[in-house]
Amino acid sequence: MIVGWQPSASHFLRPNQVAAKTPGKSKSEATLHAFEFLAFTQPQELPAVLAAIGPDDFLRRESIEHAIELSGVEPLSVARFEGDEAQWRDVNDELSTQSLFDTGGPKVVYIRKSDSFLSANRESIERWIEQAPPGSTLLMDLQSLPANQKVYKLASAKGRIVGTAEVNGKEFQTWIKHWGTKKHKVQLTDEQTGLIADRVGYVGGLIDCELAKLSLFADASGKIDDDRVDELVGGWRTQTVWKLTEAIAEGKIAEAIEGIDKLIMSGQNAVGIAAQMSWSLRRYAMAATWYKQHEQFGMQGVKLSDGLARAGFRPYDLRKEEDRLKRISWIRAKELLQWLVELEKKLKGTHSQEDRARIALESFIFRFQ
Repeated sequence: MIVGWQPSASHFLRPNQVAAKTPGKSKSEATLHAFEFLAFTQPQELPAVLAAIGPDDFLRRESIEHAIELSGVEPLSVARFEGDEAQWRDVNDELSTQSLFDTGGPKVVYIRKSDSFLSANRESIERWIEQAPPGSTLLMDLQSLPANQKVYKLASAKGRIVGTAEVNGKEFQTWIKHWGTKKHKVQLTDEQTGLIADRVGYVGGLIDCELAKLSLFADASGKIDDDRVDELVGGWRTQTVWKLTEAIAEGKIAEAIEGIDKLIMSGQNAVGIAAQMSWSLRRYAMAATWYKQHEQFGMQGVKLSDGLARAGFRPYDLRKEEDRLKRISWIRAKELLQWLVELEKKLKGTHSQEDRARIALESFIFRFQ
């Protein structure tokens, strides 16, 4: 049971310890859940191996990043590989070889979507975990890791396993409230978290997007009224707006217009659609502005990905979002915030009627053609 959300260092248990305290649990359930792990605040050293497993991609990645944060390791010093591209020889070199520029700190490697990588290098990974040198850590996120596999047993004994399996509704809603407060400074009521859980479902990434969006409408204390939550939060509608903004950034105008049509036909109003689009698109403008300002002042080593990270994009999405921002172009990006303001004024003024509101939305989208 996840209660209180204030675990101390003494609660930082390995999976086998959790199982020992939970009679009746099967070995496959012997994992510390991501909801509990993400609530830890005490500094923790990284173990030889940490595996985040389960169906929720967002929670797996957040758990890995949280482990890095708790350890005090500089995120930029972590060597990151994509599981379907990584080669064991390269990973092993990163884990065992000090470069001329190393400061003697921990050697940490993070393999994103590690399932295929583990399948291709199982024996090598098992041997490495058994003989892992002090100060080296292998981080993996996996959709599945059966408890009868040797890697699972080694990770339980010499490292840590964090799971993302679906929990009961009460614990899910408790996490939504906690995550809203911790990450987005939003103070939600029980009724509001229940509505979000019902409409969005057990999808960590979508929940995070909903909370980020709601934070834009919260008052100074972080509270937001029930009507606004009801207006802005919507299950499949949220996914549609997410895809719609991606289509806009990629210049897929027909796909974006189709998304607008689908949302309006479902009863979504134009103001709500614009609010959700604005939250996502304004980050591109912020990233581009930050990058150009630093470039103009002659700052050395400034990268576009740095601006995207500062604008709120997740580390694992930076490559993809950099391509989208380049597609948008600097000319559009520097005008984007003004375009969003103009759109909001139209929807609350000259284009408040349903038919004219749709014209305003579509005209905005065509700017990205």
